[in-house]
Amino acid sequence: KWRAVKSKKGSPTAEQLAAYIKTIKPQIDGILGKNRPAKVIDPIAKAYSAMGWDWGHNKQKGEKAATKEDLVKMLETLGKTFYDIERQARQKIAEALEPTEHDLENLDNGVDKLWELDAKNRMKPGVDYELDLQKGKRSRETADKASRPLFKWVKKESIEARPTYKAFLALLDNYERAVGVPEVETAQEKKEIRTFLAVCLQTNVMKYAHKWLAAKGKVSKDPKDFFLLLQKLWFGMYKRDPRAKRPDSSGFEHVFVGEERNGKIVGCHNWLQLWREEQLGNMNYMGYIYPYRPGMTRNDNESHLQTIQFEWKDGKDDNTFELKPVSTSWVGVSPEFELALYTMVFLAGKEENVMDVGPYMVNIKCFTIRRDRVNFLSTSFPEDVPPNEKERTYQSSY
Repeated sequence: KWRAVKSKKGSPTAEQLAAYIKTIKPQIDGILGKNRPAKVIDPIAKAYSAMGWDWGHNKQKGEKAATKEDLVKMLETLGKTFYDIERQARQKIAEALEPTEHDLENLDNGVDKLWELDAKNRMKPGVDYELDLQKGKRSRETADKASRPLFKWVKKESIEARPTYKAFLALLDNYERAVGVPEVETAQEKKEIRTFLAVCLQTNVMKYAHKWLAAKGKVSKDPKDFFLLLQKLWFGMYKRDPRAKRPDSSGFEHVFVGEERNGKIVGCHNWLQLWREEQLGNMNYMGYIYPYRPGMTRNDNESHLQTIQFEWKDGKDDNTFELKPVSTSWVGVSPEFELALYTMVFLAGKEENVMDVGPYMVNIKCFTIRRDRVNFLSTSFPEDVPPNEKERTYQSSY
């Protein structure tokens, strides 16, 4: 309803707004019942007061009527408050780690619990980092809409306090960017891979992913076997370019680091890699991309899902950059969250997987590549979901 209110053309009358606002409090009362902790009621009452409405008596306080903009702000507060309540309750359940019957019903349910488990290691906007999205654009536009970097700052102390983040960052300089150029792993690089997988497997996120996949019959229950599977799935080398003489790519390199093929950027869906490249002067942020869904602007610096456009320096000495017109990435999430998410999708999902991941409706895409009669992970990434017919009908009729 908030999306419909926000996107509706024209303005409802003061009487229509007042009548609509009056219907909200009984719904809140029905949800909360007698359980009314101050941390829940206080922000709602404050939001009501800000639009000139008496929360206790459910009526307008003065002569000034609430506006559509006041209502939208109140509904935003309401949605965030109830989402926080649900998230905290789900997180307590998730920390048991054992998949429930509900979790095992489908991939969507299992993935949603990953989001809850990642809360403790996920970095918080405004606390651990801050974005500066600036202006938005359509994907076909190539003009630079951002005069400043995407990341205002990332707190390095927050990264240092998270072992999986440190181990992940150590991997990012191990790869040849160009597809077709053979990859050569040194002993040190192999050690870094083992360290990264080992610390990831100590997290609740990866422990749960392992238990879920084992319960679904997709992997062995033995942690050592799961370690070896992850090593092969993500770091096993293959020829992305079939003409290459030796293996030139891997699932990890493509998804998390990024590659260049025929002058185009492919992969590169990880926020830590984007931040690192921006710090090095190799990434030029050019603005965020408008989402498919009406009523959503996605110009929210605190959103953990961002679709952007950027240029990436080609690695040569001529200071040229290649454009990536559209790239969707999680922001602030832990490396183990993405590793677990895409592993579950690869082993138990399809190429297109529309699902709710926390508060975000996304399509997790996952594609394989077959080389030497073996299926490897080619790529996996999130994408905004266009509205379905029911949503379009609802919004146009509101």
